[in-house]
Amino acid sequence: MIRSTLTDRWQTTIPAEVRTALGLHPRQGLLYEVHGETVTIRPEGESLMDLAGCLKTDQPAGTKEQERQAAQKHVVHQQPEHEA
Repeated sequence: MIRSTLTDRWQTTIPAEVRTALGLHPRQGLLYEVHGETVTIRPEGESLMDLAGCLKTDQPAGTKEQERQAAQKHVVHQQPEHEA
């Protein structure tokens, strides 16, 4: 069992094993779920702002026309459903 201690200010350090297992990083929010005498701690989900810049590329963005052509090229034509 992994153990930590509360300070006089009600703070604790999350043990390295727990941080690694949950994939935690500094300043990440945590969610607590209380079930009687048991508490579940899990990482808070990331927001869209946390993803800013993750798709950065050196390639310039396409024009609207290039985007339309690419979309039309990849459209999947569905067959109409037949009644049974």
